[in-house]
Amino acid sequence: MLGLALPALLGLGRRRALATEDPKPRRVAVSEDEIFRGPADRPYVSLAINAGAGRGNAEAILDVLASRGVRTTFFMLGYWAEQNPDVVRRIQAGGHEIASHGHAVFDLTAVSDADVIADLERADAAISAITGQTTRPLWSPSAGYRDARVCAIAARLGYRPILWSHDAGDWPVDATAAGVLQRAKAGAEPGAIVVFHFDSTQSRNVTAVVLGEVIDYMRASGLEPVTISELVGD
Repeated sequence: MLGLALPALLGLGRRRALATEDPKPRRVAVSEDEIFRGPADRPYVSLAINAGAGRGNAEAILDVLASRGVRTTFFMLGYWAEQNPDVVRRIQAGGHEIASHGHAVFDLTAVSDADVIADLERADAAISAITGQTTRPLWSPSAGYRDARVCAIAARLGYRPILWSHDAGDWPVDATAAGVLQRAKAGAEPGAIVVFHFDSTQSRNVTAVVLGEVIDYMRASGLEPVTISELVGD
């Protein structure tokens, strides 16, 4: 501890104060009402991460989060979890929150009610078989595809639709570290939900490279990265 510079000591003290500010676990209320951000009167942001196509540079991203002492929320597709149980277990072991991104249907608005139900139920079964915990009540629609019907069905199944206020834009094939960093920094405001991707084409070259700097920037701006439940839960 004596070897830490004064700014680091101050930052550590502030983060400890934030961590003990509200020791009671928070839970997000079930509803079909979409959530795009958290309250603006608390110094928190959430750097949510979607997972569903591959494993990209999963280990490096998890290493960055661990090195900064950050716990976040991973929205994962059920079929992806089945293919990468070791990564799911490491995410869980790191204290991160695990949520649903559906199972395999890319656009839930294009399928029947029964298919929406089957997709969300199958996702929870696949993920909970690995973690031993349900993904309820957190669900983020794949690629943001949802409508009032889909959100109502999800709510009946015990979920709350979680979207985002800022997209870091790390998913296109032409994503650059500079561009992602700029977009993520734009989310440095209380209550923001900034979404990243675990498994995009550029995760290896972009997301893992800039995530540490994003976390440092948020903290320098007086904001602490937290899970979705810590951000918007009651």
